[in-house]
Amino acid sequence: MRQLPLIGTALIASALALSACGGGATAGGDPQSLIDTGYAVTTITVDGTQREVLGPVEIAFTADSISVMTPCNGMSGPVTYSDSTLTVGALAQTKMGCETPLMEQDQVISDALAANPTWQLAGEQLTLTGGSTTIVGDNLLQEVTP
Repeated sequence: MRQLPLIGTALIASALALSACGGGATAGGDPQSLIDTGYAVTTITVDGTQREVLGPVEIAFTADSISVMTPCNGMSGPVTYSDSTLTVGALAQTKMGCETPLMEQDQVISDALAANPTWQLAGEQLTLTGGSTTIVGDNLLQEVTP
């Protein structure tokens, strides 16, 4: 049996330890990890400026759809997954007349999703980046029923 040099053994051990720890940011990853999950939005950043998240905002995924619930309007539509990008089809949206800040927040979210955002998971935290908008959410740890 051939022995690895000490440095090779140390590198392999380090790589295994890191992969066992998990919790690191994964640029995209296995799209299956998004299916039947939901996320409570914790931050919305537009053009480098963080905005206050107005009311509870949740984003949920099924095998072929995405839905968003906000204090103002809901939206949903088809989605396809790749290892790093969500391709979001035309979103159906309710058209409730709400206060301007809530309607603007809905538009920011809709625009970010329409830009076919990249996605990353870091532990239980999802980051979507579409255009100049970044949306971060924490896993709700519940399954979504279609």
